[in-house]
Amino acid sequence: MRIALAVEGTRGDVHPMLSLGRAFRRLGHEVVLCGPPNFSETAAASDVDFREVGTDTRAFLVDVAGAIRSRGLAANRVQAAYFKDSIEKQFTRLPDATRDCDLILGAGVQMAGQSVADFHGIPYRYVVYCPVMFPSDDYAPPFVPVQGLPRWVNRLAWWLTLGPVDGLLRFGINRARKKYLGLDPIRHAYTNLLSNEPILAADPVLAPVPEGTPVPVQTLGCFHDHDVEPLPEKLEQFLAAGPPPVYIGFGSMTDPEPAATTELVIRAVDGAGCRAVVSQGWAGLGGEALPSDMIEIGPVSHAALFPRCAAVVHHGGAGTTTRSAQAGVPQIIVPHLLDQYWWGRRIESMGLAPSPLPRTGLDASRLSATLRAVVDNEFLAERARDIGQQVAPDPTPEAAARAILASHLPGESRA
Repeated sequence: MRIALAVEGTRGDVHPMLSLGRAFRRLGHEVVLCGPPNFSETAAASDVDFREVGTDTRAFLVDVAGAIRSRGLAANRVQAAYFKDSIEKQFTRLPDATRDCDLILGAGVQMAGQSVADFHGIPYRYVVYCPVMFPSDDYAPPFVPVQGLPRWVNRLAWWLTLGPVDGLLRFGINRARKKYLGLDPIRHAYTNLLSNEPILAADPVLAPVPEGTPVPVQTLGCFHDHDVEPLPEKLEQFLAAGPPPVYIGFGSMTDPEPAATTELVIRAVDGAGCRAVVSQGWAGLGGEALPSDMIEIGPVSHAALFPRCAAVVHHGGAGTTTRSAQAGVPQIIVPHLLDQYWWGRRIESMGLAPSPLPRTGLDASRLSATLRAVVDNEFLAERARDIGQQVAPDPTPEAAARAILASHLPGESRA
């Protein structure tokens, strides 16, 4: 069987699908990643065939970091331009990239997947990393930065936001369906994006499926590999030289002023009187001499690092949130956009973190005070350890791959 992984987005969108792709390969199937050009080397390192489909997400997010941070009309214009460009690239390139495939699995901002699968006459499934993507009275839409609202407010919020979002996407998708694929128009773009039977790739303890979802949902657990890879020697030496540090990193979230944010982090850590591991990420943190009680790192194994930290400060991405919970350490979530606000509220409600600190308006004094409150909080530490036992270990990516194959290959075992 040849399986296409059609993904557009950040590391948090692409890397779980690559883990799944490697699992399919170990089970004897062919895999092709159809994704943004900035992930070609990542796919090659995973020994997965790659087809360039979509926008260079890192370059795009770096260019528009200031507009996104503003969360105003500029952010709306940027999003509209991104959707228009992505739809065009996906509809022109994905049909050829998946021509010889038997199944397409989409994730992230993948808007052509269902249409292209219809064109080829093959199945399509969309992978969701957070249940807030499903319309429900349980949660407000991911476009709403306030979570934990009453059910009637959530219902109203979906009614108010889904129509405009659906209208924005439907025009571009229907135009591309007709122009490039000769297909009839769709009525609902959002449900078309979700597919007929989406997959929730999230831990059920951390992210249960909400009630009343408009489509059946298959929950398969977090797709990230849980391999504990060796840490760089310099980082090992830093960890051994003192008490457990806090980790501070914002993953694939870019920053219009990385130097200023780095200074904010330095002041916050100094005020809290703790040690810190600062991850560069797409924000470009660091790049200057740090105090002796701080160290700058690139990509490392979170599974290896997080259990050795006193707390994890992060953006609230699905993968980082799950890895932090599995490590059994308290979290401080600094949401930047979309489902990160849901994760911030969810982790707070589970007793694993204080109230989220939205990136807009974040300053050194607030972060410092929150660090002081968390690092020495025995209640949070004990609660985090307890939850860590419940969410670990992950289902292996092979288990998820087998479960997906069972729906599309006669006689395939779900074990």
